[in-house]
Amino acid sequence: MDNSEPKNIGFDMKDAISDLYRKYGHGDSAHAFNSLLIWSKDMKISAYVRPGLYSAKLYDAGPNTWFFPVGSNEQKKAFIEDRLQEKGLVLRYMTPEDLDFVKESFPDTFEIEPAVSDSEYICDRNTIENLPGKGLSRKKRYVKQLVKEHTFRIKKLDKDTIPDVNYILDIWRRNKGFDPGCKDRNALEAMFENMDALGIFGIVLYMDEVPCSVMGGYLLSDDTVDCCVQKSVINEYGLQYYVRQCFSATVPELVRYYNFEEDLGIEGLRQAKEFMHPCKMIDMYIGIQK
Repeated sequence: MDNSEPKNIGFDMKDAISDLYRKYGHGDSAHAFNSLLIWSKDMKISAYVRPGLYSAKLYDAGPNTWFFPVGSNEQKKAFIEDRLQEKGLVLRYMTPEDLDFVKESFPDTFEIEPAVSDSEYICDRNTIENLPGKGLSRKKRYVKQLVKEHTFRIKKLDKDTIPDVNYILDIWRRNKGFDPGCKDRNALEAMFENMDALGIFGIVLYMDEVPCSVMGGYLLSDDTVDCCVQKSVINEYGLQYYVRQCFSATVPELVRYYNFEEDLGIEGLRQAKEFMHPCKMIDMYIGIQK
């Protein structure tokens, strides 16, 4: 039985985790190295990495709670068998492909439940840029009116615009106050402190010369960007849609999809992501040892 303890997530793990993700991953944001590092403090997670496999342990979710492992089938089976011996195994962030693996390799071992708040929203680039169809026609009018009534300027997200990003985040935090739904304070700090090392790119949007929005992401694959941050501090109809259009104009041409990650079970965030008209979801499940 392998009782090796996971370790704090650091850049020394980046190559190993990223290589395994590219080879065995299923395109979700949750298992990507960037997400694991960014969220390691807020979610209290650490990483277990060995040749052919990696996973992450969620310390606040129970003594034997793990991200579903990424790796070869042989290594995944051995990892799960070892944790089953510890009893009370809970597997989180289980994709449909992972679910099929569990049903085949561990029949009648887990209670499986949908994890709706962990599921990820995928939007088509054309929808973000053009807001097509009747369902988005009102949003399109909002954007048109917004651009007519205000002046906008865009700057690249980099070290020179970080002071303006901090201005946006400071206002955003004050607006949130001590809202328990504000779950990404440390994640934002980790993201911008390590922006270059994580390959994060994006824009800062200025409305009437005032910094109003920041949006950024990183490549999950050749055709998908993970949109890991979008914050706005001015409440104007159409602004959220417009900043996405501006961001999309800076993204490589090969990209077709945007992963807007999960809604964390926050009702307002869920509604906002549904209003983007996602073209598909990466459904997530949780497996609880019987």
